[in-house]
Amino acid sequence: MKKLLLYLCMPLVSFVLLTGCIKEDMDDCERCTLTFSYLGDVNYDIFPQHITCVSLYVFDADNRVVQTKRIEQNELKAFQGTKLNLEPGAYRVIGVGNQYDKTVVENVSSSDYSQIIFRHPNAGKGVVEGNDSLYLGAKDIVIPSDYWYEDDVPFRSSHLKVSYTVKNYVNPATEAASATRAGSGYLELRVKNLLPQTDFNNRAHGDKITYNPVLELNTKNGDHEGYFNIMRHAKDSDVEFELIDKASQEVVHTLRLADFLNEFTQIDVTKQEVLIPIVVEFKNIGVTVTIPDWMINDVTPDYGNN
Repeated sequence: MKKLLLYLCMPLVSFVLLTGCIKEDMDDCERCTLTFSYLGDVNYDIFPQHITCVSLYVFDADNRVVQTKRIEQNELKAFQGTKLNLEPGAYRVIGVGNQYDKTVVENVSSSDYSQIIFRHPNAGKGVVEGNDSLYLGAKDIVIPSDYWYEDDVPFRSSHLKVSYTVKNYVNPATEAASATRAGSGYLELRVKNLLPQTDFNNRAHGDKITYNPVLELNTKNGDHEGYFNIMRHAKDSDVEFELIDKASQEVVHTLRLADFLNEFTQIDVTKQEVLIPIVVEFKNIGVTVTIPDWMINDVTPDYGNN
């Protein structure tokens, strides 16, 4: 009988030693368990397919940050969420998904969520090639004083994916003479009038800037190809794509995003998962702009799923 009691008690003793948590005195307990979810444009969870890390910020009832933590991919694979040790009271939990080297979070000490922003570290002061595949989760919670709390933090997209392909461009100079920046090929791309930052209300804003995504030369077919992310923009934004010959610095083509979206209505920027696939083709009769065949035929491509 004594051995049986010992076996029954050992797991409880181990739990207390490891966590310092006794339910009668829950001051040291991680009594708040939060799961993370992302539905995208479907009715089932697709969080693991799109979000690989979460930077978590916890604000109290006065909107002051009281706790931060980062949950890495290996931790999310073990448990898609986190546990928090919080005093009883009201909180707002905000998570930034996929914050890597293309993202910094600023002004977290502000009590105004519209002033707490995430952006590229070079925004407004250097070359920005694109953003991380960003997502934002938010949840208001109330921690009770007498029992454990569980809830879910839903995430939403904070970015738009862009693919930009140039076909049949005739290079007027040698590649060696025209290569002026990172990446191979004869062309460079400027994306103008972009909103550089998103706040903790998941709204993009700020003084507009220019991104410089790299266009790589596909040696198999001669296409110039670029894949990058931008913050979420409305359909009627004044974002503009400017294609430039590297050697001459001549603008060889300009495209307004609003015109492109009006022409190709199957691209809905109000959805969560959005890919804007621009194909610019140079022909004898001029330049045409279209979308890839896979989108015309309603086939999912190999890229654009992250």
